[in-house]
Amino acid sequence: MEKRHLFQRFIGAGLELLTTGALAVFYTEMQNTGRGFEPNLLFWKTFIIIHMAFLIVVPLFANGRTLAMLLTNLTVTSNSGKKPNCIQILIRALVGFGPVVLTGGFWYIVSLITSLMDSKGRGWGEIVSYTTIKQRNPR
Repeated sequence: MEKRHLFQRFIGAGLELLTTGALAVFYTEMQNTGRGFEPNLLFWKTFIIIHMAFLIVVPLFANGRTLAMLLTNLTVTSNSGKKPNCIQILIRALVGFGPVVLTGGFWYIVSLITSLMDSKGRGWGEIVSYTTIKQRNPR
């Protein structure tokens, strides 16, 4: 059984969400909507756009690796062992994170349960895109 790297993935996803949130807060503050800390639709639109950009644009230029993977020394490969192609990156981002947006974050729990049940530790996004997350430089 391969290592699942769940702790690294959890830390990486948290850092990625914090970075996205900080950029969304900065952009929302620059727009000066006058709403302060009340629920702000501009913030959530900005958050989703920035996070989707992190999940699509960064992997296209970093061999499939997201910002979280770059920070935690993980890499993603196709199930065949090759680099993921553009279609796999798009599926992983849209079908992997899309349900999270639609369910208000509940889908993260589903993905966590999926990664705990899968023998390779693959979450929902990896299963539907036929990819696997591994340590970049195993020791």
